Amino acid sequence: MALDNLSIEELEREIARRKAAEVNEVRKQLEDARKVVRDLEAKLADFEGKSVRRAAAPKSRLSGGEKAERVLTALEGKDYTASSEIAAMVGFDGVALRDTLVALVSEGKLAREGKARGTKYKLA
Repeated sequence: MALDNLSIEELEREIARRKAAEVNEVRKQLEDARKVVRDLEAKLADFEGKSVRRAAAPKSRLSGGEKAERVLTALEGKDYTASSEIAAMVGFDGVALRDTLVALVSEGKLAREGKARGTKYKLA
């Protein structure tokens, strides 16, 4: 994206978008690292002959409002975007993302285009 032709508002939106993407990438890396640690602890316990109850991966701790805010922030300044791209930007996917997108569309905050795998979203 060429930044030299953007207005101040567009630059601010682009900075916010990039920051959100970086934060979400760090969150993903952190969760991946936590999973590796859990797996290594279990292997070590197996090696030492101990029985260890494996902890399930933590569920999303975000409230519905926090999820909606992440989605809205991620879509600022973007045209229609696929849910897979949105998931990469916000740090959660699956049912949580689908429910958030459906709620935002029903509230009139997002516009939806397409069907099934071709569905895309943008700010209304």
